[in-house]
Amino acid sequence: MPRFEKLLVLDLDETLVHAREDALERPADHVLFDYHVYERPGVRAFLSHVLDRFHVGVWTSSGERYASGVVSMLFGDRSRLRFVLARDRCVPHRDLETLDTVYLKDIRKLRGFGFAKESILFVDDSPEKIARSYGNLVRVRPFEGDPDDDELPALAAYLDELGAVPDVRAIEKRGWRRRAG
Repeated sequence: MPRFEKLLVLDLDETLVHAREDALERPADHVLFDYHVYERPGVRAFLSHVLDRFHVGVWTSSGERYASGVVSMLFGDRSRLRFVLARDRCVPHRDLETLDTVYLKDIRKLRGFGFAKESILFVDDSPEKIARSYGNLVRVRPFEGDPDDDELPALAAYLDELGAVPDVRAIEKRGWRRRAG
């Protein structure tokens, strides 16, 4: 049973892993379809940490087959995850300046999992995808394969702090790295 009655919603790409068609100068941790997949340093310890403390789900704007493959690599058994959601559960939104489509993660789609908005935390590198629930976002630096990346240990400590607050939206999360631990 998790210590905190909070739902932690994790993104995959550039948050927990980096995937690319061409390999980096080091071997990939996994190969999925035509992608070389690199785990963010410390991801295994981070996942173990948060799975013991939070209710955890995964929500990516990637396709379902890819999401399923990455989740299998990282989590193996999905039984400890509340859900795995992919692009089909996102809301397509056309950016009028760039004309790009952004796939939004609408917090209202999580209603059925039994958590109030004040108890839901998103961990994502793309704030534009959580624009409608910015107060629920802990933004991480994008991971692009750097083997010296050290984001996740600090993030784990910071999430423990947020787990204890009644309303995560009331906490200013910008600059969290300076306050972590």
